[in-house]
Amino acid sequence: MCDFLPTNRSEALARLEAFLRFAPDYGAARNHVVDGHANVSRLSPATRTRVLLESEILAAARDRHAAGAIEKFEQEVWWRLYWKGWLEQRADVWAEYREALKTLSWTKRAREVAAGESGVSILDHFTRELIETGYLHNHARMWWASWWIHGEGLPWELGAQFFLQHLRDGDAASNTLSWRWVAGLHTRGKAYLVRRSNLERYLAAELLAEHAGGMERLESPAARELPWKEPPSPRKIEPANPQPGSRTGIWIHDEDLSVERSSLSNLEPAALVATSPTGIWEREIYSPGKRSFLREALADGAVRASRHFGLDCPTAETSDLAEELVAWASKERIDTVIALRPFTGPLAEEIFGVERALSRAGIRLNLVRRSADVAAMNLATGGFFGFWEKVRGSWDKGMF
Repeated sequence: MCDFLPTNRSEALARLEAFLRFAPDYGAARNHVVDGHANVSRLSPATRTRVLLESEILAAARDRHAAGAIEKFEQEVWWRLYWKGWLEQRADVWAEYREALKTLSWTKRAREVAAGESGVSILDHFTRELIETGYLHNHARMWWASWWIHGEGLPWELGAQFFLQHLRDGDAASNTLSWRWVAGLHTRGKAYLVRRSNLERYLAAELLAEHAGGMERLESPAARELPWKEPPSPRKIEPANPQPGSRTGIWIHDEDLSVERSSLSNLEPAALVATSPTGIWEREIYSPGKRSFLREALADGAVRASRHFGLDCPTAETSDLAEELVAWASKERIDTVIALRPFTGPLAEEIFGVERALSRAGIRLNLVRRSADVAAMNLATGGFFGFWEKVRGSWDKGMF
């Protein structure tokens, strides 16, 4: 596990506190890629699992600094909810990506690039960093994805799959849509091209000197033209509140590990369970490091939920999520299973089967959304900066 990536809530809070003193400098420093990444917050793994909520980060930053001094940092925090909202309202984009993956195969060249054998030393360095640490600076991700798509001519879907397998902070929305943006599929006419001059401007001098081999291949990039398809119209996300039964159980999963800071917190459940869906992890070929990270984060979420509700919260590793939840609910004589709704992605794909299996056992599934998530995500109808203007005004008025 990488000591610079927070896994649990206490680590995330400590990282946030350490970063806040530098938050006003974030705008000027954030694009530079340096060893250790001390110029960025590195809080994204904590927001991926929501051991730390975006609203908590934003509130802490505003408590310490004036809004104008930290605008760029606030924007970066909101980007994750923007991506989630954009994809949640257009789940067909995720479905199309998943269907495309079924038709693609890993060629010899794709495997070489993903193994750090592209012949461009700095990009191969980033490949090794990703595999070894589960993290890359955002600028390095853009460079790497651009080279994969526009330099090597490889399918963006396979590159996105490779990133999701390794990134500790990787979620379906931010990962998939960022790759689509680099490819030129998110905003028409706007592909991102990796350029030697950009690397030389933002890459730490020691990294540039050590990994100069093959840099000439980045001299004159050309955008690879991919077929443009107008994205589907956004579908409004509806709120969903807890509807407890006579005997309710709370299911905890790794997409939102702060149930004690949600509308579920006032429930009086009969039982709790936290699941590590190893079947999904195996299907998605998550790296050992990513699996370990998710297990540790889940264990932390289970401990906090146990303390809050005053109940044991077992953690179950399962290759069959539906079967595990039916067995747990039946053993505990649960009539209603309540959980925070997973966002569009691999876990959400399991929900239909889970709901059907529980229903056959006479058990209801109630999936809940955070009201603040719904309010923010429904603003993600177009580009980010239109979203930013709307969400910033609402945040300033205390509407979240």
